[in-house]
Amino acid sequence: MISNHSELTKIQYKSLLFVALLQGLALLLLHQALEFKWAIAESSATLFACYSIAIILPILSIYGISQKTTSKYYWFIGLFSLFFAALGAYTGSQIVSLSSESLGMYSFTYGLVMTVAVFKVLLFSQALSNHSDQWYIDYNLLIQRACHLFITLFFAALFTLAMWLILILWAELFAAINITLFQRLFYEPWFFYPMLTLSHTLGVLKVRDNANVVNTVNRLIQVLSLALLPLLVMLSSLFLVALLFQGMQPIWDNGGSALIFTLLIAILLTLNTALQSDEGQLLKHHWTQIALTLGVILLPVYVAISGYGLYQRIEQYGLSVDRLWAILIWVFVAAYFICYSAAIIKYRVKWYAHLGNINTKLGLTLVAALLATQSPLLDFRKLSVSSQLAHINSGHIDINDVDLDYFAFNLGRPGNEALKQLQQEYGSTNPALNTRIDAVLKRVVNPYGNPDIEQLDVTTLLQPNAYLSIEQLPLPLLSRIQNYAKHTNTQLFNSKKLDIVAIDLHGDIGKEYLLIAHFEYYFEYVLFYQLDGEWLEKSMDITHNANPFIEKQVINALIEQQYSTQEPKFKDIVVNGETMQVR
Repeated sequence: MISNHSELTKIQYKSLLFVALLQGLALLLLHQALEFKWAIAESSATLFACYSIAIILPILSIYGISQKTTSKYYWFIGLFSLFFAALGAYTGSQIVSLSSESLGMYSFTYGLVMTVAVFKVLLFSQALSNHSDQWYIDYNLLIQRACHLFITLFFAALFTLAMWLILILWAELFAAINITLFQRLFYEPWFFYPMLTLSHTLGVLKVRDNANVVNTVNRLIQVLSLALLPLLVMLSSLFLVALLFQGMQPIWDNGGSALIFTLLIAILLTLNTALQSDEGQLLKHHWTQIALTLGVILLPVYVAISGYGLYQRIEQYGLSVDRLWAILIWVFVAAYFICYSAAIIKYRVKWYAHLGNINTKLGLTLVAALLATQSPLLDFRKLSVSSQLAHINSGHIDINDVDLDYFAFNLGRPGNEALKQLQQEYGSTNPALNTRIDAVLKRVVNPYGNPDIEQLDVTTLLQPNAYLSIEQLPLPLLSRIQNYAKHTNTQLFNSKKLDIVAIDLHGDIGKEYLLIAHFEYYFEYVLFYQLDGEWLEKSMDITHNANPFIEKQVINALIEQQYSTQEPKFKDIVVNGETMQVR
């Protein structure tokens, strides 16, 4: 039974609402700083540090303070908030541009990691107990607080959403009768932020006031989890038997490693939710204990399978931020199930009574690892850059196949520095690469276009072939391609390379030219043709039939002049000078 650790005095109740109001005002000021470009918003490091304090300090207060809170806890949340602010400052310092795209990408990852870390720190701090002048973490208290916290967070989020939907309904109802005051009011930042924080805090406090309801919901979740657990274990066992007949190759061909990851995490969460009590009172039937034990001891096999699939990807393509996160998750999932298997071997069917010791130690290690990922100690961006550069220098990745956008926009400052390094090493011998890097670096600073793009020459990306050299192209055509790239389709500067093919679509003496842009995952086709002595362009695409070429084969055939033409099935319709075409 969860003790009512969440009781509050009237002063604490009102103080937490005031904290929520201050949090809303702080978030409003930061929003205004971004919108109006105040001095504080010019530094991404300062901005992330301020957001960290504005979010984390109130959260630790609203979810952690109770009648039993001592003065040490207030010191704890203050110091910990400053520590998180330092991590936020480091994360922000790795952002090159303060564009909304960069801020959104970095803030999402940072926010997700910090959310998990903050709530785990909150739980561990509340589960500390002192016995004979020795501090230790009481696992029963820890798991109780975890369930209580999850339920509180869930219902507080529902309450906040309900409040917001009611306000939207209010605004739209009055707008329907031409009273737009509320529609303007409720969408203003100065109303939205305080409303959001106050609604969330009020929802938290109302849930905390009803500990008995939380206990009932927790008991229901526990019973349902225990009902789902045998199904998950049976699924994993049957799938393992199927693998003996089907082999491993279908898993690698169909991306099954991610699904195995999902299965393992689902079993891990469901297992710990179901077996909250170390007395194991829910496992009443001996056969249930044996079946569950046998199912869990087989799970390290899945860990090995998913780990091998991950290893293959890394061996082939090198490390990336996503793969490093996959490695981190895999390491901890493997640690949990290997430790559970070791407990089964040692303690037999009573192994679940020792979950607390395993989960506590691994939980603390996980918190440390999560915090390290947002610091120089385990910066995934720097590790990814080092791995990618090593693959380029070793020849595993061709320099022309490097995903420049990934370096520029996903790897932050280390990625941008790596691009400049590639320019120094390969730029003099590879003008096309130099042009692509210049273009992508300019988009980092200003993703919506930059007048400096006028200095770039897209024709350096053009690749000669055995059937057409660059010198054979008409100068007016090259000028038109350059103008098209600068003013119509600046993405051409970010292509890996540009192929150009001379084709004859009209059956006359003149030639048309097909420009083929190679991107990371797709191709673009632009036809350049002459009309009344002026070069114009139109986009083209490939219509796949029942037995299609892959696009690279199509491009190679075009370059080798292995193609035919056919008349269109439908003529154009001309109405009052306007042309209608069937595509």
